[in-house]
Amino acid sequence: MTVIPRFIGSLRIGLLVVNVVLQSTSMVSGQEVESVADRPISGVFAVDESFTQQVQPLLEKHCLRCHNADTMKSGIRVDQLDDSLQDQHLFLWRDIRKQIDELAMPPKDEEQPTQAERDFLSAWIAQAMNVAKSRDTQKNGAVRRLTVAQYRNTLRDLLGLQENLSDILPPDGISKEGFSNSGQVLGLSPLQMEYYFDIAQESLNLCIVDETSRPVIQNFRMDFGAGLNADPCKDQLVLGANNLLLSSRDFVVTELSPAKPFEFTPFAMRTKYDFIEGYVGNDTIREWRTFETIDHAVFACMRGTEGYPSGEPYQAVAGGLLLRPAIPSLEIFGESTTYGPMANFKISLRELPDYGDFRITVGASRYEDGMLLESEMVMPESAESASVRILNFNETKTATTTIEQPGIYQIDVSYVTSEASALLRLKIGERDFSSQLKNTQPAPDPKSESPSVAQHAAVIVVRFSGGPLTITTGTNAATSIHRLVLTQLTADSQLAKKFLAFEQRAPLVGVHLGLRRDCGSTLNLVNEPIAVKASTSTDFVFSGAINDFPHPAVEKDNVNYLAGIREIGIRSEYTDGRPMPRLKIHAVEFEGPYYPTWPPATHRGIFIESPNRDNSSTYAGEIIRAFMTRAWRRPVTDVEASSIFGVWQESFAVDGDFQQSIKDALLVVLTSPQFLFMIENSAGPEAEDLDPWELASKLSYFLWNTAPDQELLVAAAENTMHATLDAQTERLLKDSRFDQFLAEFATQWLSLDKFDVVEIDRVKYPLLTRDTRTQLRQEPFRFLRYLFAHNLPLANVIQSDFILANDTVAEYYDLADKSESGLEFVALKHESPNLGGILSQAGILAGLSDGREANPIKRGAWLARKIMAEPPDDPPPNVPQLVEDGTERTLREKLDRHRNQDGCVKCHTGIDPWGIAFQEYDAAGRFKKEPTDSHAKLPDGTEVADVKALKTYLVNDRIDQVAFSMLKHLSCYAAGRSLTYNELEWLREAGKQLKPEGYRMQDMLRFVVQSDMFLKK
Repeated sequence: MTVIPRFIGSLRIGLLVVNVVLQSTSMVSGQEVESVADRPISGVFAVDESFTQQVQPLLEKHCLRCHNADTMKSGIRVDQLDDSLQDQHLFLWRDIRKQIDELAMPPKDEEQPTQAERDFLSAWIAQAMNVAKSRDTQKNGAVRRLTVAQYRNTLRDLLGLQENLSDILPPDGISKEGFSNSGQVLGLSPLQMEYYFDIAQESLNLCIVDETSRPVIQNFRMDFGAGLNADPCKDQLVLGANNLLLSSRDFVVTELSPAKPFEFTPFAMRTKYDFIEGYVGNDTIREWRTFETIDHAVFACMRGTEGYPSGEPYQAVAGGLLLRPAIPSLEIFGESTTYGPMANFKISLRELPDYGDFRITVGASRYEDGMLLESEMVMPESAESASVRILNFNETKTATTTIEQPGIYQIDVSYVTSEASALLRLKIGERDFSSQLKNTQPAPDPKSESPSVAQHAAVIVVRFSGGPLTITTGTNAATSIHRLVLTQLTADSQLAKKFLAFEQRAPLVGVHLGLRRDCGSTLNLVNEPIAVKASTSTDFVFSGAINDFPHPAVEKDNVNYLAGIREIGIRSEYTDGRPMPRLKIHAVEFEGPYYPTWPPATHRGIFIESPNRDNSSTYAGEIIRAFMTRAWRRPVTDVEASSIFGVWQESFAVDGDFQQSIKDALLVVLTSPQFLFMIENSAGPEAEDLDPWELASKLSYFLWNTAPDQELLVAAAENTMHATLDAQTERLLKDSRFDQFLAEFATQWLSLDKFDVVEIDRVKYPLLTRDTRTQLRQEPFRFLRYLFAHNLPLANVIQSDFILANDTVAEYYDLADKSESGLEFVALKHESPNLGGILSQAGILAGLSDGREANPIKRGAWLARKIMAEPPDDPPPNVPQLVEDGTERTLREKLDRHRNQDGCVKCHTGIDPWGIAFQEYDAAGRFKKEPTDSHAKLPDGTEVADVKALKTYLVNDRIDQVAFSMLKHLSCYAAGRSLTYNELEWLREAGKQLKPEGYRMQDMLRFVVQSDMFLKK
């Protein structure tokens, strides 16, 4: 890391002090100061006098004994209540009034207030709350630090830098509503400030280059094809355990010099190494050996191929390498391999760039493949005809025939083998196929001289175009092929229909980058997999920042042949196990660091074009002001620009290094409160409109989770933000960056992080593999995105006749026959009472379990908080541990005993019934096949038999409350804070204006944007 001038060190200390001061002043412009809402209220109705003289004595007489700091039954304290009616206590006052009116409190075995006392207390609370609602809420502006995600996105968009350097930052806190962007939990510690310095400094070092130097670019290509290499390696190559190295005859590595509009230095991979260990595998060796040629620097290898269930996992053929889907490991300890999915291909190499962006271009095609069959699907014997061709192989491995009728054919084989299984290879015309032949006969008597019995197996379904055809067979020495029978399938046969579906499928090419380990690989996915639909080679480009991927830590003078190996994984990605045409890899090309231009865009974005480039002082001032305006998301004052320019002057005076002095100045900009915080300045406690720049930032950080783009900044500069707010909201909704909001909002609103961390019992729930979890984790986000994109009614969140699924998710829900989308999420009609909406999504339900058993309390509390906005109170701190007595036989009995314990009844009465209805779903989120008692009596007395009935109840009877919950969570996220009592009550009533249109998703979002909660400061 570049050493910055000494004065910057003292500047760090100064800025840390500034930020501590900022935090304290933010309490004046945020929510920490005593607000009007927390001050004693007064009016015609004398709250303070009547509370002291009449209300407080009643509370002390009838409530205080059970609801104080020491006892706090049901988590309730009344000793904190006073005549100020603080905003945070208004909900409790409301609940107290309800308990009094319904004669629920005091308990029947306690002394009861008279009816006159009840009437007085109820009326006093009602009047006092009306006075509280009428008071103005103090605003004082707001100061809110960017979340880690917002900071990462903002830095990326500002600098054009792809590297994610923010992963060293500690995670943000979480508000009581579940959001990380709440100003109430976004503190700033000195340690965080140090991290911001480090990130900013490293970012500037990566962005800014020496314009006069030539960049070094590594560019190589690996081409594949059987027998392609005319000069294969003569050494026997070994790359550790369970590595099947592709024969060097079947690939060629070429170092390239890409065409660029600027001068650069091509990187030449090292081809001479000296090692003392590892060159014959993992054996310990103590003998130096020199290795030359690129064959010892770049390898093509497979891992995880043992036991592949059908056909060869990979095969070198003319013009490429065929790959079957990489089947994920079951991840069961002691049973599963650690070498990754079955059939994963990697380019292993010793050298890749240490920094910068990269591009990996995969030339791939969809192979015109055949569909492998189960052996028992043998055709009945029939004579040769136009639709049946019989080829005998008794004395030869090659036979010819003529296909008279083009169409779909099933191939059966007659064979004899003494092996438990044998690999059959077929070359049919120019195409290559393979299949496993099983030995279904009992082991022969060694003393018997009788020959082995011929067996028959269905092998494959293939499409033939007609005309002459040559077929060559190949097996091991213990197996002989007697005959092949080619039978044309009728168009209406089930097998032909399956093959037609098979033909339409496109394999998915995925690229992974990382490092080799002795027991496997650590590889991360580069971009999303891409469907390969063409049967001719097409280039697919994958890109990223190399520092974002695992890389080996190895000493400079490494002496172990196996250490420090980087890997580029190329896979035919697995979906759900359905038959898939093989992926044909023709070539893989790597380029990095990838520079379309020089100097790169990151550099040019800072060192802007100017006629004053030769005037250091003038040019520095232009650079600084332009950068500050973009970084601070508003125009800068002359005083602000002058202060940063002073940093440049002081640094430039040290040694005249223009670039370094610019870095020093911009470092201050990137670690300033104006960059790290969203600041809404306020002239006083009264509510004010956001200024155009504040509104542009607030809207962008709400709907994009990043800084405003140029169009928003122009609207702010032209003072048209408020007038065009609807149009800007519409534009942001349709932009791909809306996903950045939705991914964060969905995760935090629905508590999807619980699914990330729960440890599922893999033996009990083998279907929930790592790859399946990855897809299920996306389902809620994809579902909500679909609802917003089509502006569908809110009822779909609860109950929908469709789900958003890809092949993997559909298979998990037993809907594989309805999906043919690969890994692309599409809307599917499910026709199941157990699916639809978010309440039956497996990722959510599995996250609300312990990994072995479903947990109705977790699920009930989640629904109460997130869907109904009726959150349970925090459990009291002094509830004794529940001792298991072993008498309960059912979950319901255990819940009843727990609920009836002192201090638990109030909360559990409000959450357990919601969760019991979910008992139809197991810990992995799937609907149970066996009958389950999921009957529940909800808090309002409504009885539901199951989740289907619960969904119907929520949609028909409680949709207003569900809408209020959605509006509340959207508003909290948009405003970056918890809402006041008055705001919540306004939201509850005003939001109902959206009901006639069905509480549509975009309409609710626009409603929030147009509200004073969002527009005022």
